[in-house]
Amino acid sequence: MQNHKKQDSISVNLISEQNEVRPISQQPAGNAGKEPFCVYDHKRHAVGSIIVNEDGTQSVCCEDGSWKVK
Repeated sequence: MQNHKKQDSISVNLISEQNEVRPISQQPAGNAGKEPFCVYDHKRHAVGSIIVNEDGTQSVCCEDGSWKVK
């Protein structure tokens, strides 16, 4: 179980429609206390993370903490 404190490490992830989360990079992108992040399924994801929707569209995590359609 991950420690859900504000200082958690966050990484850039690829999220499929079945909620499978795969890191795009092996290195953490930073920590949630200092870097911007987006929340999906109660988890923090670094800027640049991508959600692939069932219809094939993609949403990307932006600097303002929102998901934008690509």
